[in-house]
This record gives sequence, C-alpha cells and structure tokens, in this order.
Amino acid sequence: MTTQSHDCIRVRGARQNNLRALDLDIPLRQLVVVTGVSGSGKSSLVFDTVYAEGQRRYVETFSPYARQFLDRMDKPQVDRIEGIPPAIAIDQTNPVRTSRSTVGTMTELNDHLKLLFARAARLHCRGCGQPVRRDTAASIADELRVHAASAGDPRLVVTFPVAVPKNFSEAEVLQLLEQQGYTRIHARSADALEVVQDRFRAGGADRSRVLEALEAALRVGRGRVSVHVEEPAAVLKFSADLHCAACDIHYREPTPSLFSFNSPLGACDTCRGFGRVIGVDYGLVVPDASKTLRGGAIRPWQTESYRECQDDLVKFARKRGVPLDVPWRDLSEEQRRWVIDGEGPWEKKVWYGARRFFQWLEGRSYKMHIRVLLSKYRSYTPCADCGGARLKPEALLWRLGASGATGRGLNIHDLMLLPIERTSEFFAALALPAPLDEATDLLLGEIRSRLDFLVRVGLGYLTLDRQSRTLSGGEVQRINLTTALGTSLTNTLFVLDEPSIGLHPRDMRRVIEVMERLRDNGNSLLVVEHDPQIMLSADRIVDLGPGPGEHGGRIVFNGTPAQLAGRSDTLTAQYLSGRKDAVDAAGHRGPPRPGDPSLVVQGASEHNLQDLDVTIPLGRLVCVTGVSGSGKSTLVQDVLYAALRRAKGKPTETPGAHRTLLGAEHVAEVVLVDQTAIGRTTRSNPASYVGAFDVIRKRFAAEAVSLERGYTLGTFSFNSGNGRCPTCAGNGFEHVEMQFLSDVYLRCPDCDGRRYRPEILEVKMARGDRPAKSIADVLDMTVSEAAAFFADDRDVLDRIEPLVAVGLEYLRLGQPVPTLSGGEAQRLKLAGHLAESSAPRSLFLFDEPTTGLHFDDVAKLLGAFKRLLDAGHSLVVIEHNLDVIRAADWILDLGPEGGERGGRLVAAGTPQDVMACEASHTGRALREYAVERDRVVADGRASLASPTTVPEAPRVADAARNAIVVHRAREHNLRDVDVSIPRDGMTVVTGVSGSGKSTLAFDIVFAEGQRRYLESLNAYARQFVQPAGRPDVDAIFGIPPTVAIEQRTSRGGRKSTVGTLTEVHHFLRLLYVKLGLQHCPECEVPIEPQTVDAIAARLLREARGRRIELLAPLIVARKGYYTDLAKWAAAKGYAQLRVDGESLPTAKWPRLDRFREHTIELPVGAATVGAKNERELRRLLQQALDYGKGVVHVLDRGKVRVFSTRRACPSCGRSFAELDPRLFSYNSKHGWCESCFGTGVAIKGFDAEQTGEEIWWNDWFEGEATPCGDCAGQRLNPVALNVLYRDQSIAELAALPVDGARKFFDGLKLAGRELEIARDLLAEIRSRLAFLQDVGLGYISLDRAAPTLSGGEAQRIRLAAQLGSNLQGVCYVLDEPTIGLHPRDNAVLLDTLAKLGAKGNTLLVVEHDEDTIRRADHVIDLGPGAGTRGGRVVGEGRIDDLIAAPESLTGRFLAHPLLHPLAQRRAVGRGDPVIAIERAELHNLRKVNARIPLRRLTVITGVSGSGKSTLARDVLYANLRAHTGDAKRRRRAPAWLGCKDLRGVEHVGRVLEVDQTPIGKTPRSCPATYVGFWDDVRKLYAGTTESRVRGYGPGRFSFNTAGGRCDACEGQGVQTIEMSFLPNVKVLCDACGGRRFNAETLAVQHRGRSIGDVLAMSVDEAVEFFAAHPRIHHALRLLQDVGLGYLTLGQQSPTLSGGEAQRIKLVTELARLRPQADPRGRAAATTGTLYVLDEPTVGLHMADVEKLIRVLHRLVDAGNTVVVIEHNLDVIAEADWLIDLGPEGGSGGGRIVAQGSPETVAGAKGKSHTAKVLRTFLRERRPADLVVAVADASRRRERRAN
Repeated sequence: MTTQSHDCIRVRGARQNNLRALDLDIPLRQLVVVTGVSGSGKSSLVFDTVYAEGQRRYVETFSPYARQFLDRMDKPQVDRIEGIPPAIAIDQTNPVRTSRSTVGTMTELNDHLKLLFARAARLHCRGCGQPVRRDTAASIADELRVHAASAGDPRLVVTFPVAVPKNFSEAEVLQLLEQQGYTRIHARSADALEVVQDRFRAGGADRSRVLEALEAALRVGRGRVSVHVEEPAAVLKFSADLHCAACDIHYREPTPSLFSFNSPLGACDTCRGFGRVIGVDYGLVVPDASKTLRGGAIRPWQTESYRECQDDLVKFARKRGVPLDVPWRDLSEEQRRWVIDGEGPWEKKVWYGARRFFQWLEGRSYKMHIRVLLSKYRSYTPCADCGGARLKPEALLWRLGASGATGRGLNIHDLMLLPIERTSEFFAALALPAPLDEATDLLLGEIRSRLDFLVRVGLGYLTLDRQSRTLSGGEVQRINLTTALGTSLTNTLFVLDEPSIGLHPRDMRRVIEVMERLRDNGNSLLVVEHDPQIMLSADRIVDLGPGPGEHGGRIVFNGTPAQLAGRSDTLTAQYLSGRKDAVDAAGHRGPPRPGDPSLVVQGASEHNLQDLDVTIPLGRLVCVTGVSGSGKSTLVQDVLYAALRRAKGKPTETPGAHRTLLGAEHVAEVVLVDQTAIGRTTRSNPASYVGAFDVIRKRFAAEAVSLERGYTLGTFSFNSGNGRCPTCAGNGFEHVEMQFLSDVYLRCPDCDGRRYRPEILEVKMARGDRPAKSIADVLDMTVSEAAAFFADDRDVLDRIEPLVAVGLEYLRLGQPVPTLSGGEAQRLKLAGHLAESSAPRSLFLFDEPTTGLHFDDVAKLLGAFKRLLDAGHSLVVIEHNLDVIRAADWILDLGPEGGERGGRLVAAGTPQDVMACEASHTGRALREYAVERDRVVADGRASLASPTTVPEAPRVADAARNAIVVHRAREHNLRDVDVSIPRDGMTVVTGVSGSGKSTLAFDIVFAEGQRRYLESLNAYARQFVQPAGRPDVDAIFGIPPTVAIEQRTSRGGRKSTVGTLTEVHHFLRLLYVKLGLQHCPECEVPIEPQTVDAIAARLLREARGRRIELLAPLIVARKGYYTDLAKWAAAKGYAQLRVDGESLPTAKWPRLDRFREHTIELPVGAATVGAKNERELRRLLQQALDYGKGVVHVLDRGKVRVFSTRRACPSCGRSFAELDPRLFSYNSKHGWCESCFGTGVAIKGFDAEQTGEEIWWNDWFEGEATPCGDCAGQRLNPVALNVLYRDQSIAELAALPVDGARKFFDGLKLAGRELEIARDLLAEIRSRLAFLQDVGLGYISLDRAAPTLSGGEAQRIRLAAQLGSNLQGVCYVLDEPTIGLHPRDNAVLLDTLAKLGAKGNTLLVVEHDEDTIRRADHVIDLGPGAGTRGGRVVGEGRIDDLIAAPESLTGRFLAHPLLHPLAQRRAVGRGDPVIAIERAELHNLRKVNARIPLRRLTVITGVSGSGKSTLARDVLYANLRAHTGDAKRRRRAPAWLGCKDLRGVEHVGRVLEVDQTPIGKTPRSCPATYVGFWDDVRKLYAGTTESRVRGYGPGRFSFNTAGGRCDACEGQGVQTIEMSFLPNVKVLCDACGGRRFNAETLAVQHRGRSIGDVLAMSVDEAVEFFAAHPRIHHALRLLQDVGLGYLTLGQQSPTLSGGEAQRIKLVTELARLRPQADPRGRAAATTGTLYVLDEPTVGLHMADVEKLIRVLHRLVDAGNTVVVIEHNLDVIAEADWLIDLGPEGGSGGGRIVAQGSPETVAGAKGKSHTAKVLRTFLRERRPADLVVAVADASRRRERRAN
C-alpha cells in the first residue's frame, strides 16, 4: 500500500510482547479493524504499541504536574513510529470514583445545558411562582395604556423608591431630592421614601411625556417603578432588573456557572454539589420498626453507656402520653417526631430528643470511641437544602419549555432525572420563543444530536444524573464513543477495544454509524474487534496470526473486508465467509421435554424487571439475551444467582426482589464464572491454575534421586522452599523497572531463566522412550507436548486435558498468567472449572464469555460448554454473540427495549422459535445474519473477478479538514469574530496590544482543543487536570488537539535546571540507578555485599552491653495508607508497627496521611548485646533481614542505624540503601544537599519546606545567592555524588554543555546486560540533546539553573521539547516566541517552527515581529483598537491582503514602516560624562570594557546568552544601586561586583530598574493606585455636592480602608469560594458586583458615573472623561502613549503581564518628570536618574513600539540616562549609543563585538550578527536624503570623540 507522507502511521520493528518485528502502514482517516485469534498480538499492536506512543507523545506536552495524573503510557518496544497523531483510547475501564462525575458531565451535555439555560430559560419567582421579566419604559407604557383602556383611563401616579441610609436622616435625603427637583412624597416608611415622578392619565397623556417620566423614574429609582392607580386603588410594580416587583425579590443575572454543580456559583452551599450529605441516618437509629420504645426501638440507648437516655425517654413519654408498648411503625407521625426532635435543650429539664443527643455527641467527637459510635449511625442522605438536586435553589427557578399541568416547564434537575430517551423527546419538541438567536439554535442542535447518539447506541434508559462510577464497562465505552464524537476533534487517532462488547446486534449498527461519523470528521479509528458487523463495515482489516502466542505476532492479511472474504484462507476469512461455523462444535440437545427439571423464577421485579416469570430448563445451554439495559444481568446475577446461593445456605448479597424460586433442589451447586482477573504475579501459570503442577511435583519428588537427596514436594516449588534459584526467587528473570520507559526483563544470570538451582535440575523424569526431562523442561513444554509426554499418567492428563479442550494447547505450562490475553484468561478459568471435580448437576452462570474471542475461540468455547453439559451440568449464559445464541438449546429474550421500557420476556424457546417472533430484536438479527454472510461471500467473489480497486467516495471530512473554523467568538472583548485558520501551515495572529489576540489563540483555540482532548480522557484524570472552561463561542469546527508553548510561563524555580526542564536529568537519574556503581563517600571504594556474620560482629563490637531493638524496614519513604500491611503484621502475631518513629497498633490501625512519605518498620525483637545473648541476637537479626529483604534497622540509644547484606562499604562497614531515582533528585530530601536543599546556592531563609517555585525566591528575590559551600553548587548530597558511571558522578555529567554531553553519550559502547537496560534510556537522552543542538543551545550546560535562563533560551528549550515529541496533526499555539530573541536567533526559531509544520502540524502564533508575520502562510489582524475598541478582524490573508485592508494598522506599518531616526541623534563627544565599566568578568563576560554615555539612550543587544542581562543588570545596575544614594550609604558601599572598576558613578544621582516584576501582589493594587493619580480622583469625588452634603472626605473613596469600601469583599471586588475536592475559585463579589465600594459610596456620581464606574473604565475612556482635570489627564495620556490604553484603571495587578507592569512603572516615572530647558545641549555635571529596562517592547505592536520610543526619548530629554536591553531593530535604530555583545551565546559570547552609534555598529566588520541585520535595516528604513548625510556626520562625530 502506497501512501503519502502524512497519510499513514508507519510502524517499523514492533516487538511488544509476541509481535515479531512487525512492519505496518496504517492509513489515516480510515476505520481500520485489527482482528485475529486470541493471543495473536492484537492488543499488543493496537494498545501497547500504537496507542501507547500516540498518547505518550501528546501527554508529554503537558506540565510535569499534569502528567502524573494523565497516566502516561510506557514507551513501547518498537524501532520507530512515524506520522502518529495524538491518540485517545475508548476502552471499557471506568476508574471514576467521584460522585461529581455523572452521565451528563461525561457526555458534556451538562455543559451544553447550562449554556442553554443561561440563554433561553425563563425565571419564575420563588415567592409567587410567576414569570420574572425585565421591564423597559416602552413596555411599561404599553402595559399602562392597555390597563387604562380596560379600567376607564384612571388617574395614575408614577413613583420610585429612594432608600434612607442608616447614617442619614430623612430630612437630609429630602434636601438632596429637592436639589434635584423632587418635592412630592407619595408615601413614607422607616427606611424608604416613595417619591412622585409624575401624575397623568395614560389614555390622554402624550406618549413622549409618559416615556420621559418612566425613564427618569427608572434611572433615579435604580430600576424600580411603582404606578399607583387612584380609582379603583391598586399598585402596579415594575422593575428593569431581574426583580419580581410583586414580591420585591431581586434575582441575579443567570450565568452558565449557576447551573453547574461543579462550580461554586451553582453548587448547593450545604452539600457542595454532591446532592447528599453525611449525617445521622435515623433509619439506623431505629433499625427495627417492630420494636417498641420500651423494648429498645432506639438502638444507641440500649447500651450501659447511654442507658440514662433510655430512662429519660420512658420518663418523659409517660408525662406526655406517648405509648411505650406500641411498635414504632404504629406510632403517629407526631409521636415519632417528638421522639426524634424532642421539645427543647436538656438544660431546660424537658425532653431533648435523639437529634440533640447526636448533636451532643458531635461535640465530643475528638474521642475515638465517640467517633466509632457515630460512624455506626451515619450514612449519606439526600441534602435537605437542595433535595438531591446538587444546585442552589435559585438555579432551580429557571425553566425551559411548558410541559406538565402547571405549564411552567422543566428545570435543569427535572431534565437530569428523565431517562435520556424522554429527554431527547423533550428537546425534539422544544420550541423556544423568538428571538431565537443563532447561538441558541446551535446549542439546541448540539444537545439534540448528543442525546440522539446516546439513544442510538442503546443508552436511552440511563439518566443524565446517573453517577458514572455505577456504569458497566460497555456503557462507559459507548458513552466515551459518543463523547468523542461530540467533541468534534479532528486529526486524532481513536483506539477502540471491542466496542461490540455488551451490545445487542440491534444496537451494533448504531455504534458503527457513530464510528463512521468520527472517521468522516477527519479522525482515524483503530479498532480491535471480532464482531462480523463491525469487520464488514471497516475500510481495512488487519488480520494477525496465524496462531496464538508464540505462533502469532505476524500479519497474515491486510486489505479490505471483501478481499478478506474472497481471497484469503486465514481462519478469520473461513469463518467470515461461512466455510467454517462455530455452531458445529456445540452439539444441540434440543428443547426440553415435558418432565425435565427446570428452575422457575416468579415475580422478579428488581431494578427494571416488571413482575417477570421465567422458566430455565436444566441440562441445557440456556442463553439469556436482549438489548442493552433490558435486565439480563439483573435477572441472572442479582436474582437467580443470589437466590440460589441463599437457598443452598451460602453467604451472599440480598437477592433481588422476586416472589419465589422453584426447582432449587435440582441444582447441587451454583458457580458464577465472571471476568475478574485470575492472577497478577508472574509465578501464576496455567499448570498451577488447573492443578497439574502439584501432581507433576509429586512425580518429581518420587524419583529415586529425589528420595536419595531428601527432596520433598516443596523442593520443586518456585514460590517457596530452597529448591528455587535464590538470585531471582524463582522468577527466572530479573525485572528492571524503568519508570516511564518499558520495563526490562533480563534472564537470571545464575539459573539462565530456568527458575531452579542447578542441583534440582539434575532430577530428571523419563517417560517411555522419550528423553528424560527436568522440572524446568516440563514447565517449558506446551500443553500439547505435555499431554503427549504424560500420556500414560492419568492424574496429570486429567488436569492438562481441559486446557486442550478449551483450545489452549499452545500455551506453555509455566507461562506467566499476566501475559495471557483476555480471551485466553477467560478460557483458562473455564478449564479450571472443567478440571475440578465439580458436583454433578452444577449450574454454571456465564456473563458474556465471548468477550475478546475470535470466531475460532468461540467454537472452542462452545466445545467446552458441550463437555460441561455432557458431564451433567447446566449452563446459563448472558450473551449477545449470534454464534452462541444460534448454538443455544433454549433462549430467553428480554426487552423489548432498555430501561423502563424493558424488563419483560419477549420470547422464550429454541433459536427457530425466537427467529419466528416478529417483536424480537434478537430474532430479526438471527434472520439477517445468514443473509449478510451470503452477501459477503458474493462480494468477495466479485472482488476476485474484478481486482481493480474502486476509488473511495469523497467524504465530508476530506473537504472540511483543511481549516480550523471559529464561529462567532465573544470571549472577553472579541465581538462575534469569525475566522478560518488553515491547517498544516503557520498562521500569525497580530494586532495592537489588547486587541484580543491571546483571547483568540489561547482562550479559544488552545483551550478548546486541549479541553476536547481532556474530555475524551477518563474522568479520573480530568478531576485533577482541570481543563479550561468552555469559551464563549458559538461553534469551533475542525479543531485538532492543541499544545501551548508560552513564553510568559515561569522559566522554572530554584531547583529547576536545563536538565530537569528537558527531562534529560530524569533519564540520567534512571541511568545512574540501574547502571551506576556506588562508592563509599568516606572511603571512596566501591560498595559490596556483606554477610550476616559481619553485621553481627559489628553489633557485638560497637553496641556491647546495650539493649537494642531490631527493626525490619517494610516501607521506606513511600506514600499510602498501608492498611493491608497492618493486617499482614497482625496475622504474623505482631501487635505493633513502627511508623515514622512512632509505634502504632496493628489491630486498630489509624488512617495515615496518604500524601506524606512514611517509613514503616516491623519490630522483630529486642536484645541486650553480649556474648550470652549472641544466639538470640543472631536469630533476631536473621529474621529481621528476611522480612526487610536484606536490610535491617537497629534502634540504638534512640537513633536508627541501617545495615544491609546487599550494599556496604568493605572498608568501614557502612551500609547503604538500595539506589532509588529520588537519590538523584534536587526536589527530594533523599537526594538534595542538606545545606542548600537542592538549589546549589546558599539563600538566607530557604529551608526544606520551600519548593523553590515560590515567586519570592525568583521574580521577587532581591537578596544575594552564593554557591553552596557544602556541595560546591552540585545540589546533591555526598551519597548521591559518589555513585559513578564511567567514572563520573551525575553532577559532573550534568555540568557538561549540551555539545559535550552529546559527545559523551554518542561515544558510549555498551554490550550485554548494560545494553539491554540502557537501550531506551540512551535513545531518549540522545534525541533530547540533539534537539537542543538543533535550536542553537549546544553551549548551555545541563545543570544551568532555570532562573538564570534568558527568555529566548527558555522559549527554545520548550520548543526543543516539542520538536522532540515528534507528533503529527496537532495545533501548536505559541505566544510571541520571538520575545528575547536576537534577529539571528529569530531566524533559527522560524526554521524550527518550519520543521514542526513540516511534520503535518498547524502553527498558530501570536506575534508582532515583522519577520515572523512575513514568513506566515496566513495572517489574522485584530483591532482596530484595544479593549472595547478592538476585538474585530480588520484584516486577514496574506501580507498584500493586510496592506489593502483600510482598518489594518499592521498593514499600514508593513506598507510604510517607521523611518529612523524619529528624533535627532544625540552625539556622544569625547568630554561627555560616561559610566565606564572595566574588566567585567561575571558569568560568561570576558573582561569586558564598556562605556555608557550619560543623558543618552543606550541599547545593549546581542544574540541570546551573550551576556546582555549580566552586563546591564548584574554589573551596571547592581553596582550603581550599591554606590548611589545618601552619603552614609556610599561610605559603606561594598567592593565592585563582577568588574574591576566602575568610573563615573558620581554623575548618577539615582538608579532604577524598570523591570517586569508585578506592581502589586494583591487584587487591591491596580494601575490607578500605582501610577498615583487615584488620590486626585478620590479628591475629585470628595468635592462633589453630594459628598459635601453627606460629609464624605477622600478616605471615603478608598477601597483599602473601611468606611466606603464594600465590607463583603473588603474592597477587592472578588471573593474566594472554597469547593470540596475542587480548586478554590475567585468570583465577583455578590454585594458590590465587583465595583469594590458599598451602595452609599456608589451613589455619589460625577458626570453621571460613580467611583466604581471609573475603576471599570479603560484608560482610553478615562482620557476623555477626565479631560478637564490636567493632573489626572496627564497620567492617563502617558498610559496611552506607552500602548496601555486598553487597560482598565482598576485592573488587578496580579493579572498584568510582565511587559504591562514594566510600562506602568515607566509611566510612573514619566509622571514625575518635567523636561529640561535644553535637552540637546551639553550635559550637566550631575545628571538625573539612570533607568535600566529589560526588553520593554515585549508584547507591543509596531504602532505601540513607536509610542514607546517617543516615551524613552522623553525620559532622556528630561536629563536622564536610559539603558535598554533590546533586540527590536526599531529601538536599536533609535539608540544614541549601541553596545553589541557576542559573537555567540554562553561560552562563545561575553565580549563586545561592536559599540558606537547605530551607523558605526552597522558598518563594523567582523563577527557582529547585529551589524549584518542592522546594515540592511537602516538602508531600508532611512529617508533617502538622510542616508549619506547621517553617515558623514556620524563619522565626523566619532573622529572628534576619539
């Protein structure tokens, strides 16, 4: 098969499990079925190889925190896999344990419903039940006119309410009203006035007058108006808000979160969205309703401890006349309530009741016995506040539709309780009132389609409220399948594991349609399946075989279904074409005859069974079938099995509801054969399972050599005894755990994989003329070989023969059970039952035994059934497989549908009887089965006759898979944006700052792509990795999984290095654990094993005369509860275990902290060390070493010493623990240096509790950090540093640069065991190092601390990681990747992005960089302004399209770029004052001598890593900061840091770094307060008339002090809401609506706007609003000038980006300045401030860069010096002085390659990368007439200066 490079997944050399170096091309965007006999390697290929690689690569793009929950698959054993898209497995596992997950959340229907309810539901008042609507002046006027016409046009009085504040008198309020012209009061109350707006008759009044009066009343009355009718007297109330005027109840605006029980806004406050609470269950308090109060009805009071309560009950009952001798059930409701609730508290000497008794107990629950008592009477009960609805009561007031007697429609909880089928009918009939906007229409369509999918796959009987943890595996898989379809993902590989399981043939076609829809959406489906319907619907079938196990693992067919049926002679083809039939192996017994024994179940009514009567004939194969949810498992397992167990006196669950079970006496025993695992260890094998191995061991023990040597039965066991190999403990191999790589299994070097000691293998058994065999030889035999070898041994043969009968003759007797496939394990379990001497007349119950079985395996299964029947047993099988149904003697067909429409018997009889039943879906499927098979044969013959292939019909996905379409996006400031992003290319999103670029790229495209992928994962993972919420967008089509590469994320904490960020260090840790040679830190000699005698001798020598305790370490530094371990210890007779140094009882084991590492030791015994007790000491020592697996802890004088028989220093005897990856981790206490805690530097205040990620140790850190003296900056403790590999410690290897490390690993020559272990490790390390080299980071060392990385270096490290993931088909979303990059590095970056795109990926880049925009395939320009003035697409397409777009600011700058210089260049003369840096040698600087001219704009540039930040910040700024300021400080100034001398410091009065650290740490900090004009705003509001009347001063308008601010949120505008098991959420304050102030303060207005409105203004809006106030206006214009016009004045500072914070600091400085009179004259003797800025153009559009340049010039013109680290060529071209560092990064940089004016640098010869790009840039960006003149003038100035 030939395919294009991006049209197939190429698998080469797959060797996972039994695959035989398999090569396969799997076409993309097709439905491919992989089939074959059980054990042929299907799951190994599909799940362990293809899915594992696709899932692993995408999950690696997540953060390390997220990956620990996403269950990253191991790397498969395969040479290579290319072209693989992100993979999602839709299997049957259901790991969900949280009750927050329901069918609604799994299918995303809850998400859609909450959006629909927020938009389309109608509110009904909780008081009067009437609909609540918003009134307008026009609607009120219309209603008044109608009322007037019907009531005779009475006189109307329009009034509005005015509240009287507590701190105001009524007279003061009346005075304020009079000032506004209101003098008439209609009514008064204690806290409000009803003010008259107007009087008129509606019929006669002019409409304009009525509207004007109503609008004024609504405005002053804050949305509330009352209209008083004079005759007859009546009051009409209206509200412009969600406010029921009749009941005076105000409701908040509905948001989607209000209807979500997983959101703090919607979840019930009492139960936190769980729907139930844990509390006292009074059903447990009164468990027996037949008992009387005197006879002990109240159970907890029948003990001696609380007998007093029983006495009180009797005493008070007599007084109140409550009967004491009447059964509880016969007491009246009032009497029972009296017993439970009581009359009052105990202190009042009245009856307190059971409820207060338990409240009293709760107050003493700190006592253990009280907690135990309470636990007996607690259970989960429906939440009383929400009634189990999970939501706040307010959410339930919103209703959709108009169904039911009340006509009020259904609330969201009502919909959750309906079966999905009825919910689907509800929405199909739902007609929403006009106007129905397009978004609501799309939502309804999505809901209808998802509900329809669920019904179509046979899940219509479920409810949306059903908890997902209660679902079966088949239900989970089908829900996941429909969810995957609903996510609308594309370019994704969906891997399915037998989707036919649990499905009736009627539902199969529906599932096939869902899979075809997934495929037609542009996805690829890889399905493991045996069902003929699905196989025949596939585009391609891959048949593995030819046999199972070691006989499989090869491709025997790869082609279309028709080709398989017509051409191939594989087993699959023979059954698919009808040449073989599984039914032939069954042997029909026919229908039961009259008088034959049978079981009769009558009146079964459990779950959905509807008073069902069934007869089950015995001695027959009875098949119970029916559509999904029809009640099959309920009948067989819950009713029949449990009832028979109880009838036989066996322990069981309570049988399901039924009247009677007849015929139980005909059954001797009932056996349920389910699908649980049969063995988890490698020692479990087929021979042991069927009991053959015991007999074989007996035979070997009876051999002459065994008798002579005294060998017993146990000698030949590899589970215990002394016959097994001591090295591998009988496993035969060494299991090397490789964590995130495939584990390695190595043959045991001592026994060569044969499990036993050599002398045991000398015992051989001969049979006939066959060669004699050892016990290992027998275990290595296949079942068929063993049957021939033991042909004359009846005992062995009887146990082996069932394995042959069920088709497992190819298995080896000693094959580990965990390596068997699901079908093989199922048949092995059946063979175990065949081998047992089960009582005759047993009834075997099977639940879908054909799960995972091929046609041929089904035939073998039916043959095994026949053997059971021949032995006199009976079989009842729940099954949908048509071959089993056809083979049945009797069929019970339940239905006709699922859920409440099922539970009835549709047909009972032979297959022919069922086929004749028209109402039976099973009968119809049986009839169609034969017809379909005949058609397949005909199609196969036709394909043979005409081998030419017919081209596939084009599908919808083929035409629509070329773009990501975003339809009507409204997130943040986007205004119904429609964009189409071409796939498999690079699209740049640009626009002015604040125009909505990141919103479109990240909040919509990235968030939705990742969310849809995560929603397709299991709900268990999703509860930890919370995906972003659904963005506000109507629809997104064609979106693939997305990956974000953001620059603004943290570069890493103090403990992060280049090695940890790239994960190279993780692989190095594993390498050192597996192959490192440990040395003693003191003696520096390799450690060796030591003997027990050596340990005993050392104890006798060093602890003589002291009493010591010997402890066996069972758990060392691991997390968990360890309840099972306590049970084990208790069973061994140990009363205590030592946990973290404290003894705990094993009998009452406490609940340990599962998130803390525990060390658990077994106290073996104590002894006094001395010659007299030596024997006892040695006994205890040996016992402790046995339990501790070679390690013992000795407690001596309160300290624990560790001794090991495996690892000890031969010189000093010191013992060491087993090597663990944590030993080499900087984040683990097991590995870090105890002085610096893994940071490598000494930081005051840093301790073990710090992670190093905290912001105060990184961005906010202002202290000094020097290399750690103990570890010399190597971060690890001495034990870790003395583990060597190839004579190097891990720290020495990490200190190498990437180039050096690559050379080291490329030069490694490995062989044997070392090669097997390190193969995958080295491949991972080498590939990561190669990708770091590809992005130009070969100079960086692996131990380079993450905080010291430049922005460009950090960005490229993340890019290298993505390049290494080798994914295909994903959408990479990048956030300004050129930040911090020199133009030379920018070219490298763009080449790297091109490599990513060439792999078939889509790139969506938020960027302002001109080079990136010009390299893009597609550009989207947002604007035209920022904030509310942006959010529209102003240009889209290629560069020419943007230039032609009239509104595109980007197009304008591309067509007419900035010409330089914008201002006249400031000359740098010889006598001008400068800061001279001499011999700077910090970090990678190489004796740099630099000049910084004062009162000039100086730009420091150079390639990434060349030393710019080191020179500007660490040398220049740090020294100036230490040597400037007051005289006292200067006298104490320290020595120069990082340089020999710094001259010219005396000219600098102040130094300030305008960096990107946050301007504040709390939500109260905002731009208005930081810049400083907020004080003026407060004074302005304090000066209004209303403030003066009320006596408000400026302090009233501060949100930092009490008085005027909102008390609920303390002026923050947000409140934090805690949620159980979910992250805390910050929401707008309910009291102030996020406006920060209380109502009285907000009532004060200036120009119609309150102080809260001002905080919500953007800078652009505020400039106009405060135009008349120069001080405020000046600061606001400065914010505009630096491109921050889109920010709101009150935007919380923690939400600002680093670039925004930096520009706000610039504005703060500018606001203080006044330009000097002669800015271009000679410099004064002393200058102002020296400012250091680090890349201020971050996040700036070209237009904003121009504004920034002018701002920088203003700073210099005011007499200051500005030093800028920058790569932006527009800024570089504006510099007065330019310093270019390089020529390369790291050790290749640190030198000045050019300095001078931009023209001088541009003309420099040599290695300057800046000179090359600047030369071209200046040539293109200078006015033609200035080029020559400027160059000449520059040269003249240079000559004069020198």
